[in-house]
Amino acid sequence: MRTGFRFLLSAVAAAPLLMACGPESPPARSSAPAMAPATPRADLPAPPAAAPQIPGQASEATTTYLYQCGDREVTASFHGAGDADISFDGRVLELPRQDAGTGTRYADAAGNLFWIVSEGEALLSLQGQADRRCIRPPPAFR
Repeated sequence: MRTGFRFLLSAVAAAPLLMACGPESPPARSSAPAMAPATPRADLPAPPAAAPQIPGQASEATTTYLYQCGDREVTASFHGAGDADISFDGRVLELPRQDAGTGTRYADAAGNLFWIVSEGEALLSLQGQADRRCIRPPPAFR
């Protein structure tokens, strides 16, 4: 029994040596994609530089809606989270955004107001005139 144990112990000790002397196995394949070279290629154009951000300028696009405010058709153009241009009867009012408890309010110092009270509804108040309830018609389906 003792001889068998020595033989087993010798085999276990020699196994790493035998494995190192065996035929070389191919390297394991990685599923990761090959990395691109780190040096820039001269034949590719450089990425465009980001446009400089001007302080106070809204970076969001302008969104325009048509409202029916009583007898008056009004176009409201909202400039991101900034001001709004309210157009009607050939006039354009530039109204800065104001803090409001509810809705979104645009007003100037002359007393003109366009206040969005809910989705598709607003209030138009022009200096010296009665308030007008405004409705934004749903988009037409084609």
